Amino acid sequence: MLGLLRLAAGAASANAAAQAGQALRRALLMLVAALLALIALGFLTAAAWVALDRWQGPVVASLIMAGGFLILALIAALTVTLGGKRHRHRKVEAELAARQAEMAALLGTGAEALGKAPMVTMGGAFLAGLLLALRIRR
Repeated sequence: MLGLLRLAAGAASANAAAQAGQALRRALLMLVAALLALIALGFLTAAAWVALDRWQGPVVASLIMAGGFLILALIAALTVTLGGKRHRHRKVEAELAARQAEMAALLGTGAEALGKAPMVTMGGAFLAGLLLALRIRR
């Protein structure tokens, strides 16, 4: 039973390290993509202002650009506010289902071991519950 616990703890720590590395790589790539998108947006904004300046003059061009960016900011704020709640709810439900499946698997293998060594099994159940609680807390 102790070997099973060691194996589970080792697999959990290796999996967490791999996920952390992947998350870091994704975050860095998203940062580079966001920086490049901001540079492109700057050039697009400059070109739009120059075109509006030639068509309507500098004051009207500036007012039109400010109004357009204000509308875009409001749309982005509404999208984040309304879309984030649904995504978090789905993610929590998926995480809960995964944890329930893990607990069902742990309980299925622990029934035979409980009769052989009840204290070791109880210690393993405590450790498994602690590890699951720490994973859910993150």
